[in-house]
Amino acid sequence: MKILVVGSRIPWPLHDGGAIATYQLLKGLSDQGAEVVYFSFNTRKHFVDREQIERHFPFCKVVDIPLDANPTITGALLALLQGKNYNISRFENETAKRRFADLLSSETFDLVQLEGLYASPFLDVVTEAGIPVVLRQHNAEFQIWERLAKKERNPLKSLYYRILSAQLKTYETGILRRVQAIVPISPADRDLFTALAPGKPMYLLPVGLTEAITDRPAFRPETFFHLGSMEWIPNVEAVKWLVHEVWPLVRSALPEAKLHLAGKGLQKQDNRFSGPGITVEGEIDNAQHFMQSHGVMLVPVFVAGGIRVKILEAFNLGVPVVSTDIGVQGIHAANEKELLLANTAREFATAMIRMQQEPARRESMVANSRSLIDREYQVGKLISGLLDFYRQILDSTQFKD
Repeated sequence: MKILVVGSRIPWPLHDGGAIATYQLLKGLSDQGAEVVYFSFNTRKHFVDREQIERHFPFCKVVDIPLDANPTITGALLALLQGKNYNISRFENETAKRRFADLLSSETFDLVQLEGLYASPFLDVVTEAGIPVVLRQHNAEFQIWERLAKKERNPLKSLYYRILSAQLKTYETGILRRVQAIVPISPADRDLFTALAPGKPMYLLPVGLTEAITDRPAFRPETFFHLGSMEWIPNVEAVKWLVHEVWPLVRSALPEAKLHLAGKGLQKQDNRFSGPGITVEGEIDNAQHFMQSHGVMLVPVFVAGGIRVKILEAFNLGVPVVSTDIGVQGIHAANEKELLLANTAREFATAMIRMQQEPARRESMVANSRSLIDREYQVGKLISGLLDFYRQILDSTQFKD
């Protein structure tokens, strides 16, 4: 099977969940025998030079189109006045569409897979070419902004988020109904997409990982960390809550406790997250080493969609996790079994303290979480099932129509 995967960014380095999900998909498809071409914007924000692309993607052909998709206030206001959704319109590019059309006319593909909603501006070109198209949706985009609007205290920001959410819901529903099949990555998203696009063929594809890492450093006592892009608003709000409401409670019980913060877009001098025992690391070079070297991973998000790939990574690396219910949504992990869950500042602080003071329970959760990865999140098994699904729908009358 020859598959054209269309993305909105080059998934490298593997510092965030979106990059990991797309990279594992591309490599997994190739490892299972598919011929893969990846057509994508190479955005200014996540730019990867050609040498790195060739070095890290030897398993597929990559066609990249430079694009400055960075948001601006002027662009957001103009889109609002024109009634456009700024999240999507930033990825409308006529040069890219021409290059894409040329690719479709010069090569033959069995199927086109859109990797997320921001690749949807190419849908018209695929439809005109008469090639079956599938949408792999990492989350319900409109739902994230809907949740942000509800939590935002600034009335103007809340209003803007509500407008974005409404626009996205209309647009996203239209795209879901136009494609031939949908590949959600979490059960919650699958149920939501089923309601929005009834009868549409779907295949649930969680993010797959390679085998569990066995080289695990010694656990660092009284050490915690948060790792996530601080260019994503829900992470910023989550870390503010962690630092200002949770951390003082932890320090009162564990005076020597240390908290390390790292992620893309985080500056070491960021005073929003300063406090006793807190080290702001900024961007880091090796996410796996950082995760294995800083004790307990914290996932304090209250606004999210899809799944938190960093939790799966932590499970795979043998790193204990404390999360909110929203943080772990879409992952088949249970409180007290694979991780600890908490949703108020005091509950979250208590869970953090327990991770330090109950080593036997902590190690049991680590063992359980690694077993979960082996059972349900091995990339080879997941991609093999996806290709079987693609073969079935390609053969179906509904898909041919």
